[in-house]
Amino acid sequence: MPLYAYRALDAAGKPAKGTLSAASEREVLSVLRERSFFPLRVKPVRSIGDTIRSQLRIGQGKSLSSRELGAFLRQLGTLIQATLPYDAALRLILDQTSNPSLQSALGEVQARVVEGSFLSDAMAPHPRIFPPMVVNMVRTGETSGALGLVLERLALYYENMSKIRNRIAAALVYPIFMLVFSMGVVVFLFIQIIPKITSIYENFNKELPWSTRFMIGISDVLVGYWWACLLLACGAFYGLMWMSRTEQGRHLKDRMELAVPVWRIFRQKVLLQRFTETLATMLKSGVELNHALAVSSEVVENRIYQNGLRDVIFDIQNKGMQFSMALRRTGLFPEEICQMIAIGEETATLDAMLINMSERLSVEVGAAMDSALALLEPLMILLLGIIIGFIVISVLLPILNQNQLLG
Repeated sequence: MPLYAYRALDAAGKPAKGTLSAASEREVLSVLRERSFFPLRVKPVRSIGDTIRSQLRIGQGKSLSSRELGAFLRQLGTLIQATLPYDAALRLILDQTSNPSLQSALGEVQARVVEGSFLSDAMAPHPRIFPPMVVNMVRTGETSGALGLVLERLALYYENMSKIRNRIAAALVYPIFMLVFSMGVVVFLFIQIIPKITSIYENFNKELPWSTRFMIGISDVLVGYWWACLLLACGAFYGLMWMSRTEQGRHLKDRMELAVPVWRIFRQKVLLQRFTETLATMLKSGVELNHALAVSSEVVENRIYQNGLRDVIFDIQNKGMQFSMALRRTGLFPEEICQMIAIGEETATLDAMLINMSERLSVEVGAAMDSALALLEPLMILLLGIIIGFIVISVLLPILNQNQLLG
């Protein structure tokens, strides 16, 4: 029997993981529920040979962008709504796609579908191509007989996510350019300009001001030990990258991004928008609340919010608490959102309330981003002017003092 690895929450709400031998992913889910576990993710464990073969395939293991995934889901949904069989629809998309990762995954998915597997079970072994949200919603669509409609909703969701990410990336181009340009100007001053100007201070009998000595010291280090500075910068960069991959580093990064005053508000709005849109899409497609929350917690890319949502799932499942009350207990969600969710629970319109919140948060994210950029650009120019002005004044201060003494 195939071996499956799982991540779940136990009866006490604590994370648990392990492996099970079962005929299919559905059997693993059934066994976990019988053991009072709430499954978060189930995926097959590949053998060493399968792993080596997968690494040798060109493009294997690379995830799809939101835009590519949205385009695939929309095309598949259109073909299925046109009553085309699953295997024929997959073959048609496979012949047209040029992405090596998607080609490899679709080939295996189509082969398993032809063998009689469910489409969701065939997608599950490829979590980097088909995220857990896609697999769970496809499974719901297969069960309800509305797979085409579910795929259309999924496509719209990923297209919206792609638009938001592209807008944020485009907005950050100018600040990043200004930052790199500023650093280049400062380094150029220290390496080329300051050594030529400060060479005339060698015959000065008076002690130089502290700021001038500080600038000369930095310049001497950059000119004489540039290789050490380069190694130190590379080491710091790779050290931060390594730390960001550890669990402690990720927790620290996620906690810090929620502590910086201006960035905290913007980041929180982005996380809330992603959470509400994901949860609304899944609930509207018929996924039960607990399972939708489990998948939504994986989509929210912040460990603090992920832990809070696990507590929410535990409170709902084991304490019978209302969704809005469980959210309020975490202290991570604004009171306004908790109140709107409470109204949605009382009126049985939770998915509609979440959609409204998601749309409003999307507008607020755009407004917050525009406001931050409008403030960031002059601040960066002012900061660059202050740094360069301090360098120039520090370097020329001995000459000015000397002229005053001579005068």
